[in-house]
Amino acid sequence: MRPPRPDLIPDRFDLLATTDTLAVVRSDFREAFESSRLIRCAAADISGAEPLKGGRGAARILTVHAFGDIVVRPYRRGGWIRHVVRKRYFIGSRPIRELNVTERLRVAGAPVPEVVAAVHRKARPGPGYEACIATRRIAGTMPAAESLHRSRSGEIRLIMEEIGRSIRACHDAGGWHADLNAWNLLVPESRPDLPVMLIDWDRGRIVTGGVTGRSRHANLARLQRSLRKLGLHSALDAWPHLERGYAASPEPRPAA
Repeated sequence: MRPPRPDLIPDRFDLLATTDTLAVVRSDFREAFESSRLIRCAAADISGAEPLKGGRGAARILTVHAFGDIVVRPYRRGGWIRHVVRKRYFIGSRPIRELNVTERLRVAGAPVPEVVAAVHRKARPGPGYEACIATRRIAGTMPAAESLHRSRSGEIRLIMEEIGRSIRACHDAGGWHADLNAWNLLVPESRPDLPVMLIDWDRGRIVTGGVTGRSRHANLARLQRSLRKLGLHSALDAWPHLERGYAASPEPRPAA
């Protein structure tokens, strides 16, 4: 298999390669990665892993000794093509690109998860590859789709303002999210020290020169459509609070 370009492997990450698998693993996670056999995660074949509560698709949670809980997400197709090809991809390396984008945003202080590994495995039989990505679990959070549904109007206004701040922080760091919806935002429920986190940067990118005004507007419009599709009318009514938070231009937080 062809290794990824060197510029796609961030600092503090190692490239592990076998005849049919490429993995980019954070250096301090390498021992846990190997002992947990996460090299097999593309097929969701992870010993000891459990379905992620409140998660969607094939996401699993794995407790790794001395490292905490890890969320492992095998890549699965959506849309009409999932009826033809469910977990096979053919061009580039989506997990390694997602790792690169997410880690660059994290280092810039944007509110995104910590990626610890990405795996690209040759599919058999036939062409293409299967893939997965592993991140640290962000405890004490809930998807905005659920949090906004459960919350009262005053809480919703505060949540929407924080969502706006976090989206602005990612945009200011150059991050453009390809699927900004209410399921890809994690709202802190018992962690007031945390901002709203933007997760799932598959197909996202770092925009050289910064995210344009048009692209920023398109990202926000996509989130607005998501709220409408989910019937979150109270959140839509509180949209001006999201705009207020977005206009506040929060300072990026330094990466841990």
